[in-house]
Amino acid sequence: MKLVPEQTDLLNDEGLDEMQKTYAYKLAFKCFKALYWSMFLLSLIMFFIAIAIEESVIFTVAAIAIELVTCIIYVIFGTKASKVGAINPKFAQNMAKPSVIIGYFVLAVIYTIMYIKNFMKDGDFFIIFFGIYLLIFCGHFIALGFISKKNNKVIEETEED
Repeated sequence: MKLVPEQTDLLNDEGLDEMQKTYAYKLAFKCFKALYWSMFLLSLIMFFIAIAIEESVIFTVAAIAIELVTCIIYVIFGTKASKVGAINPKFAQNMAKPSVIIGYFVLAVIYTIMYIKNFMKDGDFFIIFFGIYLLIFCGHFIALGFISKKNNKVIEETEED
């Protein structure tokens, strides 16, 4: 469902020449990057606010939702970009290293064990919420590691041809 007709949408490139399209796409990419990091920081700040106001469930759930949506969009971008080998090569090479993927997986396991142990001891649901937040964060980096592997494979296949 579109709220704005396609022809009058700010992000529509119809009627632009190649130079204008190139500029618009570069600008859109920069804006996407800024939006990703802004939403990540907003979710983190909301978690700190939740702690400050005695573990507010509303701020916590909102922070988790914002982080989840932000990470899903980032992973979707990575998935689509990796199909044509369009991920930054330095990022893809670093993230595709087995040590990085395993490192995030180990971190996720450690967080899970630590937060379950703390929950069993204290019975505080806020501990579980924070664990979920960190698992989303680790999970999206694990996904990016596999996406980067695909990106590198596409680049290698393209170079062979």
